[in-house]
Amino acid sequence: MAENAITAPRPIDRADGEPTWFDKRVDAMLTLITGQDEGPYDRALHQRAVEFYAQFEDPTRSYAESWLLAIRAVLIERGTLSETEIDARLDSVRTTLGG
Repeated sequence: MAENAITAPRPIDRADGEPTWFDKRVDAMLTLITGQDEGPYDRALHQRAVEFYAQFEDPTRSYAESWLLAIRAVLIERGTLSETEIDARLDSVRTTLGG
């Protein structure tokens, strides 16, 4: 039964309205790193992201913001990107966008 709890689709709560562009982008990133649509599904990686999400869940953050922090933590933990690399890329984007 625990396996079904992870893989079974759950209804989307639309109480806060339709997903925003940002929500959809974060969902796409999670899909890409855990291989849910293309390539092998990495159950351990998805579970780790869920564990990080639980750590970052906060009523002052949106659902997508908490997932974004979880994705960042997974990428750092797996050695895909370092904290420094992520910060440098964010600085570059901020500079490009003028903010």
